[in-house]
Amino acid sequence: MATEALSLRRRAACAALSPVLDEEALLDALRLQHQSMRGDAVADIIRYIDQVAQQHHIEAPLRKKLYETFYKALRLPEDQLPMDPWPMMYPQAPATSAPAAPATTAPVTAPPVAAAAAIHPVASAMQAAGIAPGPAPMATPTAPAPATAAALPPEQAVCADLMRSALAEVQRFHPGALQDLGDSALNLIDTLKVPLSLRRALRELWTRPLQAHWVLDLPAAELSQVVHLLYMALCEALGPVEADQVLTRAVRAAEQGPLARQFSPRRLL
Repeated sequence: MATEALSLRRRAACAALSPVLDEEALLDALRLQHQSMRGDAVADIIRYIDQVAQQHHIEAPLRKKLYETFYKALRLPEDQLPMDPWPMMYPQAPATSAPAAPATTAPVTAPPVAAAAAIHPVASAMQAAGIAPGPAPMATPTAPAPATAAALPPEQAVCADLMRSALAEVQRFHPGALQDLGDSALNLIDTLKVPLSLRRALRELWTRPLQAHWVLDLPAAELSQVVHLLYMALCEALGPVEADQVLTRAVRAAEQGPLARQFSPRRLL
């Protein structure tokens, strides 16, 4: 039943977040979940935890740990979860029943991710119109592949190294997941709060990720969005545990690059 699923989702969120939030902040986070979280897919989990992290100033390392913690909590047996926090969330509401579906108000901090089935036709239409992949003569943040890494700003060279290393890891250890990874990335691009020109550039790169040079003429803040998209796609394709392992190995590889001393790849996480 829908009501039971919502109750389990609240209980899992309570289990994952109670160690890091005080009672008032936890109740705020649970109300946010009730208003905005529409499913238990990895993308739903990531979006919700990102919203909580933004509201309560949770830093990136802990935020990424919470992705995995919440993912696992949603799959725990009921007897290992705390009691349903619904009566504490809305103390004026009847304690015997909770709504069968979330409120229709918009998410507090970010719009919901469109379903994959809704995004694919848009991507196809854009490709047919010549907006997305292909050598279109429009200006985008994508830069030509440089002759040497030293010719690039360090953050751009390091980001490119990290992206190429991560994709090489997937190709080596999870070759069957490459197609799923690319599909997930293309589906998630429109969820990023970045300029349209960057979304176009990313769409072009993700159509041929193994062949792409991944050099983007962007500041570090937007390059971190590129890496965040990679991580979300890895979670979709491999699950949070394997995604963490791939990204960790990619960061270590990028740290061996010639410009990593000037700009640590960990600053992009």
